Amino acid sequence: MNNKKLPALSRLQLAQLGREYMLCAQFNSRTGYAALRINHGDEAYKAVAIENWLGASPVYTRRMQRAMGFEGGTDVATIFKGLQLECGFTHQYFDVHFEASAADRGRFWLDRCGALLETEPRGADAVKVMCHDIEDPTFNATAVATNARARMIPVHRPPRVPADREPHCEWNVLIDPAADALPEPAAAVVLGDTLLAKVAIERPQGLEAGGLDDYSGPLFEQLQLEQLSRSALVVVCGELAVQVHLLVAGLMAAVAQRYGDAAAHAVGEFQMTGSSWVMSHRLSAWLGCEGTGIDGILAVLEVHPAFQPDVYWSIAVTRLGPQRARLELLDCPATEENLPYGWYTLLKQGRTGGLDGLVKGVDRRARIVQSEAGGRAWEIVLDEAPVADEEPLAVQVAKGTVLYQTKLQDHIQLLQL
Repeated sequence: MNNKKLPALSRLQLAQLGREYMLCAQFNSRTGYAALRINHGDEAYKAVAIENWLGASPVYTRRMQRAMGFEGGTDVATIFKGLQLECGFTHQYFDVHFEASAADRGRFWLDRCGALLETEPRGADAVKVMCHDIEDPTFNATAVATNARARMIPVHRPPRVPADREPHCEWNVLIDPAADALPEPAAAVVLGDTLLAKVAIERPQGLEAGGLDDYSGPLFEQLQLEQLSRSALVVVCGELAVQVHLLVAGLMAAVAQRYGDAAAHAVGEFQMTGSSWVMSHRLSAWLGCEGTGIDGILAVLEVHPAFQPDVYWSIAVTRLGPQRARLELLDCPATEENLPYGWYTLLKQGRTGGLDGLVKGVDRRARIVQSEAGGRAWEIVLDEAPVADEEPLAVQVAKGTVLYQTKLQDHIQLLQL
């Protein structure tokens, strides 16, 4: 068994999986930023979160533009297309609408913002940090990937006055030729030089027709993944997985710069433990294999974003018996990465909390042990009964979110296009 399952999935399955990958990036934020606040305080969370998105968003925005056929545009519609295909605006967790009234102007608004609903219970100060301090620089950095003279300007945004104000926020986007060109963020330059940022996701050939093969046409007010073709969705899912890993690497790099490698590893393991566990739980429910032991774990490993895209990660899983399997990470770009931060860095350091969370999210009886073969190999062991201990704090954080309760809806009617 390996992780090359995606091209075999149906168009609907790929649309569903793409939305789950978007959610994964949000789970990473919830758990990673919680670790930051716990270990280093609120100011650290704010500074690192800004650098995290400043670094990743320009890199993955340009990748998606190339992948989906709208590279080279410098107008507002091009900016909006990128926002519709990025994990920062996870579909359905954020209900976002886009309107480009001219090449140099447009607006978007959020009828519902899941991140706001997560944050409002923590008070107006926490809302301001997210909706002002973090969004101001990071929104503009995303626009810079398309046009360095684009600016995102709030019409209104939280804290909400009155408390039930809708839409939750609204923004204008303007391109002013006379404005100063914003520079490429330094963190984006670093991430842009990684093997991850340069990996090429190939579009499968010979799949059935139906849906949009790219997004070179007009902007939709809302783009649903079911509007895309099966081959396009294979690429989009791969690109969304790249987004997930760019954000993981960027977070760890930003923490390391401020607090050292040990601190970065601690935050990264907390992040991956919580995120991998809940993603496995969601994916096992999606696949119908929750609590089914080794079979279910192997099925989830085929599609889990922790080991996607398959051109960057290469794994082999061998069943050793009814209660045991071996997972091996083969030579691949992930093992040769030039940036010493990210998911593979944790595994190389022997920090397997994320891997343990991945298997336990499918079946609580499972655990990870280092393989006797050594190197980049681990064994998945299924005990007779789950250990009756409390779930790790990272998992409790991830499960205690609006995000975890999100029930995604399909758009079956769009498959007829």
